[in-house]
Amino acid sequence: MQTCRWRHGSEMRIRLFIAAALAALLTWMTPAGVSAQQLPVEYLTQRDGLGNLSVNALVQDATGYLWVGTENGLFRYNGAAFRRHGPAEGLADTAVLALMVDRRQRLWAGTREQLYVGTQGRFQPVRFGDQGLWADSSQSLVEGTDGGIILLSGRELFQVFEKEGGFAARRFFSDPQRAATRALHEIESLMADADGSLWMGCGKTLCVHDARGLTMLGAGDGVPEDVWRNIRRTADGTLWARGRHHVIVLEPGSRRFIDRTPPGELMRKATIETSLVEDADHRVLVSVDQGLARWRGGRWEVFGADNGLKIGSGVTAMLVDRDHGLWLGTGGHGLVRWMGYDNWENWGTGQGLPDDKVFAFLRDAAGRLRIGTRSGLVMMPTPQATRAVPLPGYRAEQWNSMVIDTHGQLWTASYVGSLMREDGHSGAVTQVASLPMIFNLLVDREGRLWVSTAQGLYVIEDTRSAQAPQVAPGLPAGSDLAREVTRRSCQGTDGSLWFLTAARLWRLRDGQWTDYLARQKNESDLEVMTCAKGGGVWLGQGASVWHAQVGASGLVKREQPSPLLRDRLVVALHEDRHGWLWVSTDVGLLIWNRQQWRQFDDSDGLVWNDLNARPLYEEDDGTIWLASTNGASHVIRPERLFAPYPLSAIVENVERDGKPLHVRDGDELPWSAGALTMQMASLSYEHRNALRFRYRLAGLEQEWSTTAIPQLRYAALPPGAYRLQYAVLNLDTQSESEVRELRFTILPPWWLSRWFFLLCGLLAVLALLLLYRYRVRGLHARNAHMETVVRDRTRALETRTRELELSQEALRERALRDGLTKAWNRVAMLEMLEQAALKSRRDGGTFLLCLLDLDHFKRINDTYGHLAGDAVLRDLVRRLSESVRPYDLVGRYGGEEFLVLLPDLGRTNGAARVEAMRMAVAATPFDLGEQGLLAVTASFGVAEFDPAHPAAGLELVRRADLALYRAKELGRNRVEYAAAEEAD
Repeated sequence: MQTCRWRHGSEMRIRLFIAAALAALLTWMTPAGVSAQQLPVEYLTQRDGLGNLSVNALVQDATGYLWVGTENGLFRYNGAAFRRHGPAEGLADTAVLALMVDRRQRLWAGTREQLYVGTQGRFQPVRFGDQGLWADSSQSLVEGTDGGIILLSGRELFQVFEKEGGFAARRFFSDPQRAATRALHEIESLMADADGSLWMGCGKTLCVHDARGLTMLGAGDGVPEDVWRNIRRTADGTLWARGRHHVIVLEPGSRRFIDRTPPGELMRKATIETSLVEDADHRVLVSVDQGLARWRGGRWEVFGADNGLKIGSGVTAMLVDRDHGLWLGTGGHGLVRWMGYDNWENWGTGQGLPDDKVFAFLRDAAGRLRIGTRSGLVMMPTPQATRAVPLPGYRAEQWNSMVIDTHGQLWTASYVGSLMREDGHSGAVTQVASLPMIFNLLVDREGRLWVSTAQGLYVIEDTRSAQAPQVAPGLPAGSDLAREVTRRSCQGTDGSLWFLTAARLWRLRDGQWTDYLARQKNESDLEVMTCAKGGGVWLGQGASVWHAQVGASGLVKREQPSPLLRDRLVVALHEDRHGWLWVSTDVGLLIWNRQQWRQFDDSDGLVWNDLNARPLYEEDDGTIWLASTNGASHVIRPERLFAPYPLSAIVENVERDGKPLHVRDGDELPWSAGALTMQMASLSYEHRNALRFRYRLAGLEQEWSTTAIPQLRYAALPPGAYRLQYAVLNLDTQSESEVRELRFTILPPWWLSRWFFLLCGLLAVLALLLLYRYRVRGLHARNAHMETVVRDRTRALETRTRELELSQEALRERALRDGLTKAWNRVAMLEMLEQAALKSRRDGGTFLLCLLDLDHFKRINDTYGHLAGDAVLRDLVRRLSESVRPYDLVGRYGGEEFLVLLPDLGRTNGAARVEAMRMAVAATPFDLGEQGLLAVTASFGVAEFDPAHPAAGLELVRRADLALYRAKELGRNRVEYAAAEEAD
């Protein structure tokens, strides 16, 4: 029996050795330490507004905008959308090869045809005599220590300077220098060093120009023959140079370059553009044929298609932004953002996992990472391993829990109930038991192995023996922990063992079992538990997280509030060494650092938002592994997850009536009836989906508004001073920017301006003066009249008689006037109509009779009141009287109907007059005082008196009424004439 066991152990050791050797061989065969992780990358293409997918250059300005130079246009990216800059902004050429932002925040753009400099959103070309200058490559623009701009154009150097409000250029090297050194006509790249020296790729070598002159470097300096395309000085003082086929470095204090070319066939393809950058952790990245290579810890890591990186014809540009994010420009696949750079590593079937559904992780004593999946158990033999390899001795089951006992043995369980033990020395794997579905394994400090299953809790008291798992002793008969699903288990800092069922929480302490009701009758089942380092346990229930602790009166549950847990399902909990609480949900990861919550999802680098309901795994180095339904994620630097997240909001542009307005703080804008539209932006490129903008327009609004759409619209702002107060907040990181203000003033229109009111005041004073003079003159006249009355009693009597006659005439006129509108009343109009008919019969002339009716007048009375209706009628008479001749007659026929008599006019020569009356009503809204302005229209029916076929007055009214009715039927606000067939 001992011989068989020895043979079995030997076989397992041999299998493990072969697996490890195979993994090491695969790692050795992989060129330059290829990284096998699945990169969390996002491709920005034409769907996002990037019109051309061949990127040549990348740069970020001080505001935070990303500028992308492509083969067909220059694009500005604000995190939400791309905006193309072209001829409208002064940029006539489309193939942008080089970009640079100088110390004065001017954007320099080198195209294949011309060099441009952009200031305040406008570009102007730089001339060299009568010729234009162009950029040779992406590394064609540098700024010297003196602020001067140096351009590589036509393989020669030019110095750009300001001249007469524009820009001009001259050759950097003198004619004698150029004549003496042929390499100065073959410059491929350049880099301005901090000490004022200028490094260049000269022909097929490197050269440096400094205070000593020009120095050519060669093989004796460690510089092989190559076309040197990229040169960079890193933060530690090392000088890096990337040629077509080589990478070399000059370390600080050294006089000779060292070859640091990535091994293998990684730099053999012909490329138009190459790139070299330094990231925030001072690691150098260079573009290679497969994608990009990163120098870390004395070795190269290569990322390419196996990592999910699609580069088209190559990585042509790279940028590390101000938030330490990495951007890649590709030749044909657009702009690539490495999400969560370099804090998230993702692993899936492409990296050797047998299934994308991952359940468990464990680092064994040999340093191998074991990963349990839905279709088997695999391992990463070394920290440098690039692929997972199968673990011998295990079937292709759903391995969901792994632990190491106090004797170094490895225990592994699966959902199908297999419980396996692996000897820590020989590697022999033995199936110990076949149980109901297993959910969790726990080794306590006493060395016992606890097995949580679908039919109760089991235990192995001594893991060194061959005993089978037994039902946990001491449990009350019939308890749910003894016969139902046991979901989670853990051991607290005080040694207490905790076990979770659907409704109850069980504690084993000092050999005594105690159960606590943790779920109320109408609540959902308890699914998740982990022990809290401060005592008690954390519980997950639906979309809630609770802290439970035993108090004097029993179990005390306290909900841990979170603004991010709403509508999420908690599937796993873990408290790390810092005391941070990690919450796995069905839509991403939440973390609470005891001060604030933050959320992370696939836009931050997480492999998949749907995390598995399995415990998180914390390694000895503090890194965290998460299991999902689509692979595994490894958080490399958890402490960075709560790094300060700078937020800022800007007003990107302002438009009114479809035209852009360049509004600066304190500007004055002319009044307009058009809407004022403001486009907001936040130049932060992480957690974009969680951004919300808060704003209010002080001077118009009191309350703050919040929107996910960064566009504000204010229609017809009245004159006055305004302050747009705005900020941006991030729901995922629970952070908010400072509140900013944009102050502006809407100037009043001319009729509300100060000078207009001054003019009105002057006119009023002038009117008073004229009135005063008129009154004085009247007094003098009255005195003279009184003297005349005294002298002539007879004239006074005649005057009195005349006044009496005038009074009688006035009384008569009052009897013929409408009391409300002062227009002629119905009786008067009919009398004057008969008189006009007699005159026309006698003289043979014509006249027009207009009957008009206010449209929807009843609605005015019902809506605004009868006083408003009366005001409209009075104003109507005034308008009609002003639009007709002095001898034309305007009268009220009844209600809102009016008659207008136009003597000596027929349809031919009177139509314009009638139309003028209609426009007098409809063109200008009626002023209702505090109720505002009201647009009113009228319909007109017109009848013409023909002396050849005379009609009585009432007959004319009937004809006009028929025409009016037709005008109403045809849509109102129109004029209709009585037809001939409408006559009797």
